[in-house]
Amino acid sequence: PLLPRSRRSARPTYASARSSRAPPALPASFRRSAMLRAPLSSLLLIALIGATAGQYLENQEYDVDENGLPMDSGNVDAVAEEEEQMTQVDKREEEDKAFLMSTSKPLGQISGMALDKKGRLVVFHRADRVWDESTFDESNRMDGKVAPIANSTIAIINATTGQVLEEHGENLFFLPHGLSIDSEGSIWVTDVGSHQIHKLGADYKPVLTLGEKLVPGTDGAHFCQPTDVAVAKNGIFFVADGYCNSRVVKFDRNGNVLAVFEAPDDSLGSSPFLIPHSLALIEDLNLLCVADRENERVQCYSSGLAEGHRSIPAGIPITSAENIGRVYAIREKNHYLVGVTGADGDGTLEPQLFTMDMNTGKANTFLKGIENAHALAISDEGKVYVGQMNPNQIVVVDLA
Repeated sequence: PLLPRSRRSARPTYASARSSRAPPALPASFRRSAMLRAPLSSLLLIALIGATAGQYLENQEYDVDENGLPMDSGNVDAVAEEEEQMTQVDKREEEDKAFLMSTSKPLGQISGMALDKKGRLVVFHRADRVWDESTFDESNRMDGKVAPIANSTIAIINATTGQVLEEHGENLFFLPHGLSIDSEGSIWVTDVGSHQIHKLGADYKPVLTLGEKLVPGTDGAHFCQPTDVAVAKNGIFFVADGYCNSRVVKFDRNGNVLAVFEAPDDSLGSSPFLIPHSLALIEDLNLLCVADRENERVQCYSSGLAEGHRSIPAGIPITSAENIGRVYAIREKNHYLVGVTGADGDGTLEPQLFTMDMNTGKANTFLKGIENAHALAISDEGKVYVGQMNPNQIVVVDLA
């Protein structure tokens, strides 16, 4: 089961000479931390406690050195030695709990990931294609002369060894983005280049496609750079749409539109979605959570899946986590919402991997410093796989 455990903050080190069987160490910029940024009420409480403590300290008498600075009357050397010993223990623990996966073949920019029923890691990547300022014109269209990516864009990887077992997706996708796998094992992907979503069959070829190829739009038959798909057990699915549309669209299993909703814009200070980038569906709680990337928040809405007296229309705001940095990906397992963020707009928050207990609202940060993380997958055993771009690599973090 996925049960996060808090640890002292530590900065893992590179091991320059490691056994050939050992996974690569994390870069020194990655480190763990025990707490996510607190809610506003908690911050106010901490500030109040801090002010009181400060006033108390101002009233104390200290021995001072020749510069008038307070002198520590404790055994400084003993304390420092104990802290160093604890840090070394935490560093060793870090190397066991978080590492870089060595894949047997290089991957392109990793945009989406999921684990299939066999426990294999399914990775959606961009091969040799990159997204830059020239990829789309002012109307959000790709150059009509651009062809689908010729190389494979889907890699099936042994989640333990990193061995690439299969490759698929040649000549199908223009600019891969999100990937999810439904309860029946079908793979769903979004292509921000073609403005389409696809459900893939056993041969990794589309069996259902929505959106007009290479044509962006805002109506029920079009998307504009859609980012992610979340699928319910009954076949109803949700599409985050996307980079140039600020909405979530709900479909029945046949692809008919059931509902469209946006983040509310009201007097309470809410604002519309600013790149709904990732989705997590928690069916038994009737919740659809949206990673609202540039608004630096996760917002959870009623999914509209519950029936009877619990029935609530889709898109009713339920709860949110604000000011947590740019949220690139979220996934849920056993009522734990796991997310990965980039730095916030003003640079005060580092990139981080966080978990949130959906039953209690308690949040923990487990790893800081994962630059350019874009995708997540979670195993039943509590391992989190984080896909990065530039460098294109996979970080494995054990939260169990």
